[in-house]
Amino acid sequence: MAVYQLVCRECGHAFTISLQGAIKQRQRRCPQCRSKAVRQTFASYLRNGSLASQECAARSGFG
Repeated sequence: MAVYQLVCRECGHAFTISLQGAIKQRQRRCPQCRSKAVRQTFASYLRNGSLASQECAARSGFG
C-alpha cells in the first residue's frame, strides 16, 4: 500500500492518502477547502520507495 503525504497550496492543510497504486488526479483535492492546488511532499517518495526498507537502512548504516 502506498502512502502519499500532500499539502494544500491554498490553505496549507497537510494530509495523507493511503492507496493501492498510483494517486489519481481526482484524488488530489484538499479535504479541508476542496482546492485542487495540492502538491505531494518529498517524504512520500522516500516512505514508499526501496530506501524506506529497514534492510536498506541497515546496509547503509542509518538503521
